[in-house]
Amino acid sequence: MTVTATVLVIDDDAEVRGLVAGLLKRSGYSVLEAGSGSEGIRRAEEACPDLVLLDMAMPDLDGLQVARAIRSKASLAETPVVALTARHLASDRRRALEAGCSHFLTKPCPPAELRAAIDGILGLPRASVRPC
Repeated sequence: MTVTATVLVIDDDAEVRGLVAGLLKRSGYSVLEAGSGSEGIRRAEEACPDLVLLDMAMPDLDGLQVARAIRSKASLAETPVVALTARHLASDRRRALEAGCSHFLTKPCPPAELRAAIDGILGLPRASVRPC
């Protein structure tokens, strides 16, 4: 299986993070993990992933703060940031998009739907994915 892109999964829930990371790895993605918002920002700056999958409810920095921080970095400004949250209200979606998230998925997200969403967002061979 060819690695198609690098995805950074930022979620404070180790079980959820592990499940999502495992699914993405089995789908051929290279996966990085961060257990907090501040760690996620640091890992994103270091690795310049092709996509960030971001939990919205975290204790140190919430997903909105993390999305804004990622968007403020020139090298990450165009990186797709996908909000993955248990919040289902239209206002939550609006706030996530206003903070810089490019997409919004709700938990629980069926594995096939998550893979399809990420494949669709990136949808390019590895050689064509935006360089950092």
